[in-house]
Amino acid sequence: MEENLINIFIKSIKQKSRLQNPFRKRMYFTQLGPLCIILLFFSPLAAWAKVYYVSNQGADTQDGLSPETAWQSLDRVNAGPFEPNDEIRFHRGDTWRGQLIPFSGDAAAHITYGAYGAGEKPLLLGSVSANKPEDWQRDQDNLWSTASTFPVDVGNIIFNAGASVGVKKWTQDNLKQQGEYWYNRESRRVILYCPQNPASIYISIELALNQHIISVSGKSYITFEDLALRYGAAHGIGSSNTHHTIIRRCDLSYIGGGHQFTTEDGHPVRFGNAIEFWNNAHDHLVEKCRIWEIYDAALTNQNNAPNVKQYNITYRQNLIWNCEYSFEYWNRPENSLTYNILFENNTCVNAGYGWGHHQRPDPSGRHLCFYSSPAVAHDINLRNNVFFQALGNAFYAPDWPADAINKLNMDHNCWYQPAGTMILLQSQNFAMNQFASYQAALNKERHSIAKDPRFTDITKPDFHLSPQSPCIDAAENAGLQTDFEGTPIPQGSAADIGAYESRQTLP
Repeated sequence: MEENLINIFIKSIKQKSRLQNPFRKRMYFTQLGPLCIILLFFSPLAAWAKVYYVSNQGADTQDGLSPETAWQSLDRVNAGPFEPNDEIRFHRGDTWRGQLIPFSGDAAAHITYGAYGAGEKPLLLGSVSANKPEDWQRDQDNLWSTASTFPVDVGNIIFNAGASVGVKKWTQDNLKQQGEYWYNRESRRVILYCPQNPASIYISIELALNQHIISVSGKSYITFEDLALRYGAAHGIGSSNTHHTIIRRCDLSYIGGGHQFTTEDGHPVRFGNAIEFWNNAHDHLVEKCRIWEIYDAALTNQNNAPNVKQYNITYRQNLIWNCEYSFEYWNRPENSLTYNILFENNTCVNAGYGWGHHQRPDPSGRHLCFYSSPAVAHDINLRNNVFFQALGNAFYAPDWPADAINKLNMDHNCWYQPAGTMILLQSQNFAMNQFASYQAALNKERHSIAKDPRFTDITKPDFHLSPQSPCIDAAENAGLQTDFEGTPIPQGSAADIGAYESRQTLP
């Protein structure tokens, strides 16, 4: 009974913060009456929970506690402070540049970063705009440098909202064609090959900076929802040693490409994932996100430190396309541990078709990329996913011994890759037309299929299932109630493979 009353009171506090009419506020608390007074003594957390608003039209000198008194900047949001159960809501249709550094909640309640209002998701950009002629200065014929300097590497240049991207080079002498650029670490400027002032050719120019758009390292009990992250050169959401985060209904695109390090033999290495859990990580959920045009992996948990545990991580009902890897996993060394990883009902399309593939020194194009991972692992589950087209391999694990592959729980997936090696393992490789041999040889994926999933229109992209799709009614019951966009599951005799539940059985 006490718990129910506390939940009611928490809800009432949130509603109160959204009520803008003073008369309605007074009437609301009059109706609650003694309940408010009693619970103020027993639930201090709920009593102080607040909703903060952030808008391009706001001002940091305000209290942020209503849309009319909203804050304006990421700097003000990063300053906080916030308490468990607080919410920070960004106005839909608005844009911020920079890095979001969240506060932690606790086991009793998350801190939530989300959206309010109507329109497009709030946009967090990890880039600097260089759209004006005065943003560029001519160095010599066909070479233009930025007027401003940048303290970190510029890992990508996005022209005209993704119509094209820059091609990163490592010395000025290698700039030979339009769109090729070099980040000069000494001058901290970008040098771009262009026949005239770049701002006279391109409508928009975004210089992606080498820092995470959201940096979550060392934080916990946080929810991110209904946000759009774009144009960052490191990770979209980068975390190390984190636990209990929820990432839902977020869009992440054109991320990665930053200079991570240079090898001993002088080769530069670039990086950048949409969402990464690094080192110790547990109790994370990533669901119903859209992820595209990522230099490395859309989703990944990985580690390279001793005595690390990664467990209870779920990725479900996400739409992933044009990323180098849809899901990358590895854990090293042997004394680390991984268990209870769930990758289910995701729709993964065109691995390796993204902006970075042809710039990479190691073009890969894989949906499931499992690098050498000697750490003990069990209960890694991959079910009900669509894996459509990969320039490399749909399933890549050549360094995994047979006993490790046997421990992967895989079934009810739809695979489609008519050309090349679809499944590349340590001692056995399989093309799509050898899928039955793969099932028999590994005694795995008895209910999976190797067929065209028949999307509605992949060019739009629209990854809904057409009425002829073999994925309809072909999934294992995962206990999910709704699909990516809220359609009840199931619509037919069983759930569908992928992130969407087909409505074809409805009138």
